[in-house]
Amino acid sequence: MTDGDLGWVSFTGDSWVELPPDLRARARQTVIDRHRARGPLLALVQVRVYAEDAEPQVSFVPGCALGPDAARETIATVVGRARDALDARR
Repeated sequence: MTDGDLGWVSFTGDSWVELPPDLRARARQTVIDRHRARGPLLALVQVRVYAEDAEPQVSFVPGCALGPDAARETIATVVGRARDALDARR
């Protein structure tokens, strides 16, 4: 099993205060490093799955590097990356 298979551990802003100062600093730096490594948010790709259907959607929230006016090929590339990420989770 790889680290990616272990799931998520999440802290809210107020739960960080319960950590010892050294762990709090390390956790905060880890979050900062991951955000920098990922780069800017391009778009949100969502699929709502129902018993008999699925609804894919691409959203551009404030702060996204792309917008609805982006080239179709660019948006398709983002959707492809989302598909690849989901495939990797299997």
